[in-house]
Amino acid sequence: MSEPLRIIHGPFGRVALLMLDKSMVLHAHRVSHVIFKEGGPDIQFGIRNREHVLSDRNVLLVNAWEPHFYEHRPQSEPTVLLALYLEPDWLREVDRRFAYSIHPRFFSRPSVALQGKLGRLHTDLLDILTDREGQSLQALQGLIADMTGELVGVLPQRNELSAAGSVGGIAYDIRIRRAIEAMKEVRGIAPDFDDLAQTVGLSRPHFFHLFRKQTGMTPATFGSMLRMDLSIQSVSQQEMALQDVALNLGFDSPGSFTRFFARQRGVTPSQYRHNVQFVSGAAR
Repeated sequence: MSEPLRIIHGPFGRVALLMLDKSMVLHAHRVSHVIFKEGGPDIQFGIRNREHVLSDRNVLLVNAWEPHFYEHRPQSEPTVLLALYLEPDWLREVDRRFAYSIHPRFFSRPSVALQGKLGRLHTDLLDILTDREGQSLQALQGLIADMTGELVGVLPQRNELSAAGSVGGIAYDIRIRRAIEAMKEVRGIAPDFDDLAQTVGLSRPHFFHLFRKQTGMTPATFGSMLRMDLSIQSVSQQEMALQDVALNLGFDSPGSFTRFFARQRGVTPSQYRHNVQFVSGAAR
């Protein structure tokens, strides 16, 4: 079982230090995702339909909505990862270069070299993650903002990342937008896709084809992404028992919820809750 070493939540999103020794199924996030290797063997990490090497010499970049996965090799030693999940609303406020962070081409490449200023910022961020005394929110957000600037580089041209008529930065067909809104309204509970296709005026095959063409993932994978977002929000709050979280999200048992969470996150809900920490204070 994979083990979370530390997880910090804040206005910026989430930063997690994780010992990974369990596969993660194909999934996606509505946020930008940055992954560093901190220890253990190099791994092959899948982004869309291609695997990329993650070593201590590079960093992997996963755009919002971009499907990714990890297949753990039997008998392999665990790898320690530092992962960032960056909230688009916060990025938009920090720097105008980040206004299109929700766009699927925000990061132009899936991998960049870990060197120069980026390497120094990474070291500083790792120091914060391993310092149990913690740092101010201002210091943490400043590091994340500077690091994002290094990863994005020059300001993208507006016509390259146009968000006109889009949902979440992706220019969806009106029928797909309606389907996504309907999926959001049921708060993570899996819909009947036959009914959903009929509701938006499409046959099931046309609906699945159009949905995948425009989002890069199947409706089921997209639904799992929405369900995972709600799962993390609920698990991170200490007030509700995990069995109640499972029932509220439509799982038939706490065990089903635990398996779903572990397959997508590599850790159990209880492990995640035990290691999560919130930071608050003045913004950058």
